[in-house]
Amino acid sequence: MRILHVVTNADLGGAPRVVVELANRAVRDGHACAVASVPEGPMWDALDPGVERRPLTRLRREISPLDDFLAVLELAALYRAWKPEVIHLHSSKAGVLGRVAAGRLAKRVVYTIHGFDTILKSHRVFLPLERLLARRCGAIVPVSGYDARNLVAAGVPGAHVPIPNGATDRLARRAGGAAADRMLAARSEGRFVVLSIARLAPPKRFDLFLETASAFDPDATAFFWIGDPPSAVPRALPPNVVLLGELPEAGDYANLCDAFVLFSDYEGLPMSILEALSCGKPVVASAVGGIPEAVDGEVGAVVANSVKDAARALRSWFDDPAGRLRAGAAARARFEARFSAERMWAAYRDLYASLAGTGLLAGAFGARIGNQR
Repeated sequence: MRILHVVTNADLGGAPRVVVELANRAVRDGHACAVASVPEGPMWDALDPGVERRPLTRLRREISPLDDFLAVLELAALYRAWKPEVIHLHSSKAGVLGRVAAGRLAKRVVYTIHGFDTILKSHRVFLPLERLLARRCGAIVPVSGYDARNLVAAGVPGAHVPIPNGATDRLARRAGGAAADRMLAARSEGRFVVLSIARLAPPKRFDLFLETASAFDPDATAFFWIGDPPSAVPRALPPNVVLLGELPEAGDYANLCDAFVLFSDYEGLPMSILEALSCGKPVVASAVGGIPEAVDGEVGAVVANSVKDAARALRSWFDDPAGRLRAGAAARARFEARFSAERMWAAYRDLYASLAGTGLLAGAFGARIGNQR
């Protein structure tokens, strides 16, 4: 198949990371694959050399009537020139522009919503547009059951095909450099090491991360944050917090922590949590979006966004090393059973085949989508 991915941002947040996982596996399985996005960003470096790069000069995350119109024309020209059998759109901005540009190719478009709460809670003004464009694609993919239910409740029509996110297996992968040295030094001192990987921007709750760290003895704990560079920090840090900045292959550093945390006001199904599960680490995270579908009392805890709840959940792992090991083993088992990148790729590959009309699974999968319409 010829598969074209379009994603709004070229950082290594959730949507671009899914693009990398899918595109790299597509070319390794012998498919032709291209990725289109903004010209600059670390996503490009993470792509397999066999993935064709198609920078888009007019695509912007911000709303701009002129640039958005020109981006639609640029995408339409790309579709005509590259002749994809499947177009896979990621995130709401690329999802809107990419569907408008699709024309007669609309039924071969896959649109993945990487967290529907982005629309419902942050940009609800665009919900009518989601409803209007819902049938201008072959399938809409929510990444969690939570999002699948909210799509129906919000009156977004079309064929909904839930496919959970999946992540690369990072167990025992070596993390190097000064950042790894700092984490290893903390562990050698007998300190309880906590890691979070996220942007220093909404909906992530950096403030709650800092307040939770302040609830612990700084001589016995070390809280590490991988994300935006330290210059972006808006406030003073507790003595047990270390900012490591942006790091390539950040998920590898989960091998060096005792527990992983992610606090947020809303989410889809965060890749960083899945990577932590792959490393066999207990997870404490906000009870939002699809997170409770990956994290429960067996592998960690989901909590309200309060210092009291977050600190209490973390303290249970701090005080019980044996329990922490049991939760880590359960986390690893859950990753293998439900959240590997290979399982995600297999599900999307079958969906692509159904929309492109190729492969043995096309008929059965196509019938499933047709019934949902």
